[in-house]
Amino acid sequence: MTDPQAVVLNETIQKENPAVYAMLSERGKQIFFPKMGILAQSAQAKGKDINATIGEAVADNGKSMYLPEFDNYLKLEVENIFPYAPSFGKPELRALWKQFIYKKNPSLGSQTMSLPIATNGLTHAISMAGYMFANEGDSVLIPDLFWENYDLIFNKSYGATISTFNSFSNNGFDVAAFAQAMAQVKGNKIITLLNFPNNPTGYTPTVAEAEQIQQAILQEAEKGKQIVVIIDDAYFGLVYEQGVFMESIFTKLCNLHSNVLAVKLDGPTKEDYVWGFRVGFMSYGIKNGSAALYEALEAKTAGAVRGNISNINVNST
Repeated sequence: MTDPQAVVLNETIQKENPAVYAMLSERGKQIFFPKMGILAQSAQAKGKDINATIGEAVADNGKSMYLPEFDNYLKLEVENIFPYAPSFGKPELRALWKQFIYKKNPSLGSQTMSLPIATNGLTHAISMAGYMFANEGDSVLIPDLFWENYDLIFNKSYGATISTFNSFSNNGFDVAAFAQAMAQVKGNKIITLLNFPNNPTGYTPTVAEAEQIQQAILQEAEKGKQIVVIIDDAYFGLVYEQGVFMESIFTKLCNLHSNVLAVKLDGPTKEDYVWGFRVGFMSYGIKNGSAALYEALEAKTAGAVRGNISNINVNST
């Protein structure tokens, strides 16, 4: 039985864009971020003399209790280190990363997108995308040269089928093979994953190829196909040759069509050379995406994170 909190989110998504609701997996339709129970009780208890609603020790000064031996090693405020971070991620961190996305992808201009949801690295973001959109038996289209974790996540964890298409033709990305693979998917739902620069080949499409990829996806969307494009931007920014598309393919897809949901997975791991930070982000973009639609998707994604690892370990900005 679907929880009433999930029903509210589902009704919002159906109202704002029925195609996005059809893209969700059964897990995605059932999930929600709980606003009742312990979280509601914790909010109600703030400012009270006694707060026994959450497993977090608080000192007499109202700040998190911690061992004083840490004082010699701390350069940040205590409240930015020890408390639990929200399952959505710290609001300041999410807003800052969204600013980075616009700064690093200037062609986004005024296109709307969701606030990023914080994840425990990009692998966790990919897993959460599988949770949200991949049913058992669904086909996930990826190039035939791919990172083996995609199989572990989509196939072994969620029961989806990995379907591959030829990666290269005439020393470039095989757009024709990609378009043909999408056209051959049975049913109205297509899930595809694009990873540029590609792991393991390092390939990034040229400007012309990025346009062709966009048009191939648009062609299927105009036929009525509901398309989830998962964009693994783990190596975003590591592009140095003229003629190569310098921005994320997200910029070509997040305002393409109301049947195309672009799901951007990124983070500072390789962009900013902080491999041990283990923080990633998951953002949504779709044509005519409303604040209500994005907030519902964010709530579902945060619910998936909460039900999976509770929250990530990065609290400070």
